Amino acid sequence: MNLAAYAAPALVTLAMLALVFGCAVQVGRMRGRHRIDAPAMTGHLELDIAVRVHANTVENALLAVPALWLAALFFSPGWAAAAGAVWVAARLWFALAYLRDPKRRGGGFLGGLLAWAALMLMAAWGALRVLLG
Repeated sequence: MNLAAYAAPALVTLAMLALVFGCAVQVGRMRGRHRIDAPAMTGHLELDIAVRVHANTVENALLAVPALWLAALFFSPGWAAAAGAVWVAARLWFALAYLRDPKRRGGGFLGGLLAWAALMLMAAWGALRVLLG
């Protein structure tokens, strides 16, 4: 296996994880700003929004990370990394928009969904191609 070919998907994976971590940090910031101690998950609208952004980002990363690696292994590391980078950018857009005005999160959500769908299609196509030889 040529590990160098998988450096780009690895870097995108790290960016995905950094995004999830950044969302967690935002939850902590809102807890501190509004003096809301754990285990409380609500108490101020800004905390409620930050918790939702973090949870939604975790939910989506759980789908995107394996799709990224399956696409990298069975289709193309470069194309998988590109679609993964689009996912990161779209989910960052989603998070920032949601934190500012929850009604404006749609574009980032749609971009992330389309990037995930591209990863899934690449993974499925590549795996079927290998399976059917």
